[in-house]
Amino acid sequence: MKYTLLTALLLGPLAALQAADTTKPVEPMPAEFKTKLQGTLVKHLHQLIKDDGSIAEMKGKTSEGNGALAFYLMFEVTGEQKFRKAALTLADQVLKDMRATKHGVLPIKEKDKPGGKTIIGGGPPALGAYTSGVAYILHKEGGRSDDLKYIATVLDHYPWSEEGWFASTIDVDTGESKLPMTKPAIINKTAAVAMAAGIVSGYVGEIAPELAASLKRKADKCIYSQIIPAQLEDGFWHYSLLDKDPKDKDVLGYFMLTTKELMDLQKFNPTFREEKLTAAVKKAQAFALKHIAPMTDPNTGTSTSEHATRGTPTHYAIKEELKRSFQLGLVLIGGGHTDEGIKIMTTALDHFPIGNAGQDGAHAAEPSALILSGF
Repeated sequence: MKYTLLTALLLGPLAALQAADTTKPVEPMPAEFKTKLQGTLVKHLHQLIKDDGSIAEMKGKTSEGNGALAFYLMFEVTGEQKFRKAALTLADQVLKDMRATKHGVLPIKEKDKPGGKTIIGGGPPALGAYTSGVAYILHKEGGRSDDLKYIATVLDHYPWSEEGWFASTIDVDTGESKLPMTKPAIINKTAAVAMAAGIVSGYVGEIAPELAASLKRKADKCIYSQIIPAQLEDGFWHYSLLDKDPKDKDVLGYFMLTTKELMDLQKFNPTFREEKLTAAVKKAQAFALKHIAPMTDPNTGTSTSEHATRGTPTHYAIKEELKRSFQLGLVLIGGGHTDEGIKIMTTALDHFPIGNAGQDGAHAAEPSALILSGF
C-alpha cells in the first residue's frame, strides 16, 4: 500500500514527518519501549509536584517553558489532572515573568557587545521554547486570548531583518539586537524564533489576524529564504547561515537543535507540513542517523562527519552528554528511524535525571513527552 502525502497528514505529525518517502509505512513504537518511556517520565513529573500540589522551583533558562509543555502533553497522554494543573501553574509563571520585563524577553546572562559594552542578554533558543510551549497550553485551554495576543506581540516585536533572520541575542532592557541586524543569525537561534512565530501564528489567526499574518510571513521568509537554502546536500546545517563554523562549538549539537525546532513547527502547526520543509527535515534526520547515531551511546563509534570541529565531542557519552541522547532520540524517531532512536533512548532512560528541576530534567522531559504525544 502506498502512503500519499494526504495519508500522512491525516495520520498526524509523526506520519507526516515519516512520509517524505511515500512508500514507507509508519512503524508504531513497541509497547515495551513506550511503557518504559512513559513510566520514567511520569515518575519524574510526579517528583516535581510537592505534597501540597505546588511545583518544585524550576531552575534554568528553559526549564519552566519546557516543563510546562512536558506536563501538558503528558496530561493529554494520561488524563492526569495533576499534570494539567502543574502545566498551567508554570505557564502562568512564565507569563508573569515575561510581563515583568520591558520587552517580554526573559534575561539569560551578561553578554559583551562589540566595543566593550556589557548587556543583559536574552532571546532564542529559550525565547522560542517558552513562548511556543506556553502558547500551546493557552490555545488548548481556551479563554486566554489576551495572553496569546501578548505572546504574539512579543514575538512580532522581536528584532527582525527583512533578509530573513531574527536576532540571536538582544539587550533585554533596550530590546535592541546585540549585533547589527545586517549580520546573519546563528541558525538554531533564528530557527527557534521562526518556530515559535510559525506556531503562534496559527493560534492567533482568528483573534489577531494582522499579528498572525505578520508572524507567518516572517516564519516563511526565515525558513524558505534562509534556512532551507542553507542546508547542504548531505542534510547538514552550519552553525550560522553562512558556511562558517566556530572551532570551539559543538556544531553537531546545534545542528540537532535546528532540526528539532523545525520538527516542533511541523508538529504544532499543520500548515508547515508541506513537501519542501518536510524534505529538508528528512535530509537532516538522515544525516543524524548516518553521522551522529554511530557516535552516541550505546553505540561505540566516533565522529565521521567532515563538519565536526574541535569543539565537537568525538563521542557522545551518556555521562557527559545526556541531553544529546534525548535530542537525538527525538530526531531519529520523528524521522522514522525507529529502531536506532529507541536504542539510543532506551540507554538514555536508564540515566534519566528523575526529579531534577533544572535544565537536565527539562532536556530529558520535553523530548520524551514529544515522542509520547505522537512525534
